[in-house]
Amino acid sequence: MKWLLRITVGLTISFVVTMVVVVASFIMTMFSATEIGIRKVGLFGALFFEPHEQENGSTSLEIGISNGAPIAIIFIGLLVFHVAVASVLERLKLHKKRLQQAG
Repeated sequence: MKWLLRITVGLTISFVVTMVVVVASFIMTMFSATEIGIRKVGLFGALFFEPHEQENGSTSLEIGISNGAPIAIIFIGLLVFHVAVASVLERLKLHKKRLQQAG
């Protein structure tokens, strides 16, 4: 039961942090695209942003995810990190409790 809770919390935290990283990277990529017609990529090639000028003078945007692998690697890395840290903290709490009971 503890493992299920740990993994569920880890999935939630990893998803939220990954989305924050993706949005921040997209915003940085968007503001770095100063020239029209030049495709800018961000987050290790996962995101792209390309402004185009229309015939009537307006600007259109082409945005999206070109490669999902970096996003998946960030998510999995955060998940593994969270589960590992939670496991170590749980073992430290158990060790502390044993020491307090023995002493």
